[in-house]
Amino acid sequence: MLSSKLEDVLSEHGYDMESTEIAPGGLAMALGNGGYDLIAYTSPVDDSYGIPILNATGFLVGINEQEFVEELLMVVSKLNLE
Repeated sequence: MLSSKLEDVLSEHGYDMESTEIAPGGLAMALGNGGYDLIAYTSPVDDSYGIPILNATGFLVGINEQEFVEELLMVVSKLNLE
């Protein structure tokens, strides 16, 4: 459900996205293979892994959605997405 909401918001602003749902315990291994630009999480994440991390819990449940969207768009606009 989070991926779908993120995709909708980013699509509205001209971005395409691919997502992978990963349990917190598998995050280090998945990120070790590279290819990720940011982490949007609903379960706590221990480390930054060198990419932006956004707490998406409120966004998922409808709390402070606009603030999250603004932060998401700011982060995405700074990424090198080529």
